[in-house]
Amino acid sequence: MSLLKQLNLIIYMAIFVFYSSFAISKEVYINNLEWPPYFFSTPILPELGFGKEIINMCMKNTAYQPKYKTLPVMRTHLYMQTGDIDVSVYSYTNERNAFVYYGKEPIFSTTYAFASKKDNNIVINKLSDIDNYTVGHLSGLTYTPEILNAINSKKTLQEVTTGYSFKALIRQMLASPQRFELLLNSKETILWYANQLDVTNKITVHDLFIAEKDYYLTVSKFSQNIPDPEQLLNQLDTCIKDLKVNGEYKALALQYNLQLNAYNN
Repeated sequence: MSLLKQLNLIIYMAIFVFYSSFAISKEVYINNLEWPPYFFSTPILPELGFGKEIINMCMKNTAYQPKYKTLPVMRTHLYMQTGDIDVSVYSYTNERNAFVYYGKEPIFSTTYAFASKKDNNIVINKLSDIDNYTVGHLSGLTYTPEILNAINSKKTLQEVTTGYSFKALIRQMLASPQRFELLLNSKETILWYANQLDVTNKITVHDLFIAEKDYYLTVSKFSQNIPDPEQLLNQLDTCIKDLKVNGEYKALALQYNLQLNAYNN
């Protein structure tokens, strides 16, 4: 083979490798909620959010490049049903089976809890104890059937405030006069916001166990960017398992002050 032909072959292979590498780095759209400490819609560098960091680490092992869209919870649900968002983090519900494929390995778990203004000296030992109080919660969150029934019952009595900013909800609970007396969310999110707002000593997080929820990576059944959702989810599940085994998962969780049992896997 002549030198010229060898050079042409090398150039051809270089171009082929370049475009092949470019082609496999396909962008996929992922929801970017304001859900500390799991997701920060505006990153508090170097912290991106525990969930987002896990996603970024695991996407490196795939043919896809994550691109985040900041959306409210309800908009995320809509876009996952249309395919405008490709990947989202969801807890399991039967209804969502209609529009998403679920991974099998939890990316993280949360524990839901009630919080109140410490000066109110509220005691919550059982779910029926909330009957005497007004409740604030974030739009779009899903709960256990028991909690959902309780919230819906209180809505009919106009004893529920639905908000779109959890930071605003905490301030409304601590204000004088209060807009509501009990606040419902994941314990980890309540504690993170309380610390950031420097109001930890003004809030009681009640011990009543409501629910612990596992969250999974999901792919929209209407995604145009992911031709083989099960292959991608298997890759991501394997990555999450590996991070749990090699200790990177737990180390990252501790950076975000997360110390759930799931991180000891």
